[in-house]
Amino acid sequence: MGVKLKVTFDGDEPGLAQHRLSLSSFGESLKLLLSALQRTASGILASALDDTEYGTKGGRLAAEAKLLDLELASIEQGSAAPTFVCVARPGSQLHLQSFDTFGEQTVQRLVQDLDAERQGRPANASVRRYLRSLPAGVRAQRYTAWTNGTVLADVQFGELSLLEVPAQGARLVKLLGRILSVGFDPGASYITLKTSSRTVRCSASSEQVERALPLRHKDVAAAVLDGQKPSLVWILDAATPPPRVPIESTIEHLRTNWAETMRILAQ
Repeated sequence: MGVKLKVTFDGDEPGLAQHRLSLSSFGESLKLLLSALQRTASGILASALDDTEYGTKGGRLAAEAKLLDLELASIEQGSAAPTFVCVARPGSQLHLQSFDTFGEQTVQRLVQDLDAERQGRPANASVRRYLRSLPAGVRAQRYTAWTNGTVLADVQFGELSLLEVPAQGARLVKLLGRILSVGFDPGASYITLKTSSRTVRCSASSEQVERALPLRHKDVAAAVLDGQKPSLVWILDAATPPPRVPIESTIEHLRTNWAETMRILAQ
């Protein structure tokens, strides 16, 4: 039969009073609900599998977790309450006794994380993103998970108290990959890099773009200030060792360009 997830929305969002669910209002949120399910599955697999490399390649979801899907099975009459069935697509390489059991664990954990996040207790960032995406007209929600007549989890709530997580500061990272595209005047100046796990577009100076053009068909190494708006620090042919900078030049650079920053850090 599989595990089922019933989602009930109530409020003054257009369509709810007529017991209808607007794709315009809820389409993106339902996509994020599926993403939260898959990310929850990925976390469960990371804990269950004896594989130290699992989930380390750029934070990508495992292929097994992506095989989980939510299929719309029914919508109750007189309510905006769709019921989904959690299914697994063919192709899993998991060495688990039962994919059904895995689905039950995932949906149950998803509902538990919804309950935690709505109270401001951090449990699952993807669940938090889903809740934030819901239209403002949603005043009450209920999530019920069950299988074969057994209720796995049931949570109902109204007002949310989501945790306000401060934005993470940018960090300096080294990327290895290929140049996918570049932009230059009169438009935006940027370089797009494709690595084995991600594609990132970095703002870049005109000089950096000129330096990158001859490297378009080569493997490159790049230093990127990775944040909400990534920016390129330097880019080189990956086969060329980086130049050695004399310590005197480094000290002079710190003294002239970072003096104010060093003064603040010293306080």
